[in-house]
Amino acid sequence: MGFTKRELIEFLNELVELASEENKTKAVSVKEKFISDFEKSYEYEKEAVTEVSKLPPHYIAAMPDSVQEEIRQKVMAVLAEHGECTPENVDRAMSSKIYDLEDLIDIREYVRRMETEQRKKAEQKRRGGR
Repeated sequence: MGFTKRELIEFLNELVELASEENKTKAVSVKEKFISDFEKSYEYEKEAVTEVSKLPPHYIAAMPDSVQEEIRQKVMAVLAEHGECTPENVDRAMSSKIYDLEDLIDIREYVRRMETEQRKKAEQKRRGGR
């Protein structure tokens, strides 16, 4: 029995959750590379893949610790309001992309921060390459 793409992503997300905190960022990177390679091998609609690939993933685990803690506190507060603040739910939220939390918290500030940081890194890379 095979996986649908959604089932595969859910399965890989569950595996990422099992990774230790020290290895979480690496696990997320490995998962994303696997999914990317999988999509390339089965050649999903190229236009859709191109559009999605233009958006940076902004994984929470790859964000600075202070930002992660700020997000964790907001997520815990909202989950507590809904009576769903369990360690598993918090961990699941924290191991996702910031876009996955859009229905839970206001993510605009974090997306802007990460995009600004990425632009700075790209600019530094361009300057350093000359």
